[in-house]
Parts: sequence; C-alpha cells; structure tokens
Amino acid sequence: MARRVDLSPSGTEALYREREGKLLIELELHSMMQIFNSFDPAPFHEKELDEDAEVYIYNIVGEFPLKKPLEIIIYVPPSEFNRETERTLKEAIKNHFLYRKVLTEIDLRRLLQRGRRNITIAVIFLFLCLLMIRLLSTFESGLLSTMLSEGLIIIGWVAMWEPINVFLYGWWPIVQKRNIYGKILNTDVNVLPGSPHMK
Repeated sequence: MARRVDLSPSGTEALYREREGKLLIELELHSMMQIFNSFDPAPFHEKELDEDAEVYIYNIVGEFPLKKPLEIIIYVPPSEFNRETERTLKEAIKNHFLYRKVLTEIDLRRLLQRGRRNITIAVIFLFLCLLMIRLLSTFESGLLSTMLSEGLIIIGWVAMWEPINVFLYGWWPIVQKRNIYGKILNTDVNVLPGSPHMK
C-alpha cells in the first residue's frame, strides 16, 4: 500500500510503501505551492516548507533506523510538472532541512556550553558547601549544627544535578534530531507528475 500525504484540509489516510528496498515517503500535492509555508516572505526558491509536510517527513524518518534507505517522492499535477518545478522542490526540501540541521547544531553547542559553565559553578558551590561543613565540625555538635551540615550537603549536590543532567541525558534528543535531519539531507528526492495511484 502507498503511504502518502495530501496537504489539503481534508487530508487522506497515509500508508507506507517500499520499492527496491527503499522506504517511500510520498507527498501528493494538488498544487505545487501546498508544500510551502504561505506566511514565509522569502524568495520562492528559498521558501520554508509547510509545517505539515516537514512534520510528516521528519516523523517517518524518525520511525526507522537511520541506515534504512529512503526515497522522497513528490507528486505534482501534470500541468505544473517541468524541470524548473522539479529543481525548485528538490532545492526547497534540501535547503529547509539543512537550515533545520544548522539550528539543531547551534542548540547542541549552546547546551554543551551551558553545561560546562554550570558544572564549573556547581563544583565551586559544592566545594564551598563542603568547606562550610568542615568549619561547622570544629564547633560543638548540636541539632542546629547538624541541620546546617546536612542542609549544605543536600544543597551542594542538588546544585550539581542540572549540569550532570545535561551531559548524561540532555544532549541525546538534540543529537537524535540532528541525525534525522542529516538522514533527510542524504535522501534522494524525486518529483513526478500525477498521483501514486497511477504508479
């Protein structure tokens, strides 16, 4: 069965299809302009993709292993099909997801910079907490001294959580997103006239 997306308001049921070992990501357009964001003021060949088209392509690629061969096929009305249309759509998809990949790399770089800065601050703060605990230990032990010491230990290690979370877990989703965008950029894009039902 063919998996396709109709970008008209009504939409259609989408099913996957494979050809020659490649998963086909098929988009059927009633008009070439459907794939573009109508609010994007950029020149035609640089226009941003429609959000539905972007999410559809991204989600399908994300559902499968990155090594899975893919092919994007865009069906346009025969009356709109020509070499210029084919070139424009191919460039639009590549440019859009290249831009998304660049933004994701910037997000990753900023996250790691923040993690390095915060872990430096957290280590210094933890050191000061431990130093204060050592000073408190020189005084006569009591309930107040014990409460302060225990509180400083907790606060010091809590301060470490955010930067540790960045380096253990926070960067994985961004790397995954970057890899998916990279996979889309390495995917063949073909523009065909007509409809997948005619193939």
